[in-house]
Amino acid sequence: MKIWHLKPFVMCAAAAILALGLYAKDKHPKPDPQDAINVVGHIPLTNGPIRRFQATQHYSSFYLYAEHEDGKTVTLIDVTKAEHPAVLADVAYPPNSGSTSLSDVAGTAALVTSVPQTQAQSAPQTMRLMDLSDPQHPKVTHEFIGITAMDRDDRRGLIFLANADGIWILHKSLAEDPEIERVYDYYVTYGPSAYPPPK
Repeated sequence: MKIWHLKPFVMCAAAAILALGLYAKDKHPKPDPQDAINVVGHIPLTNGPIRRFQATQHYSSFYLYAEHEDGKTVTLIDVTKAEHPAVLADVAYPPNSGSTSLSDVAGTAALVTSVPQTQAQSAPQTMRLMDLSDPQHPKVTHEFIGITAMDRDDRRGLIFLANADGIWILHKSLAEDPEIERVYDYYVTYGPSAYPPPK
């Protein structure tokens, strides 16, 4: 039996398998991508309420200074892996310095200044994560009561919150645009000479 007789059969079988695969793919389309803000990390508090955060970087490590309400201590937290934050140290400010405050931080260096005892503290706030993907039916997905401090690391899309339950690390993410993904796939498959892709 000659092999060339099998060629049409093999080609028909391959076409049938490909068509079946495309049908199955279309039958279960990908869900629409969603923008999101999710809780990715949490640290329980042990040294009292937090009044302020300062985020910084040292080489390839990312740190969060969490300043306590008493104005006498600050907690240094490694947030390089936001899902697994690690408390490195609870640092006491120099004695007899009264109430102090972090003015600025740069990696492992901090500028600390005195704060008048009469300075009023801002009242705790309630913050809510809301899903507005369906504007007619907005949903509250998470509520944080009694927030005393908040800061951001915009480069990594992180938000830091503090309340009586501890320090919360949130991550912001934007949904991938399906049209950009389609154009990229077309470009990779057919090369720059076939660009732009058909609509």
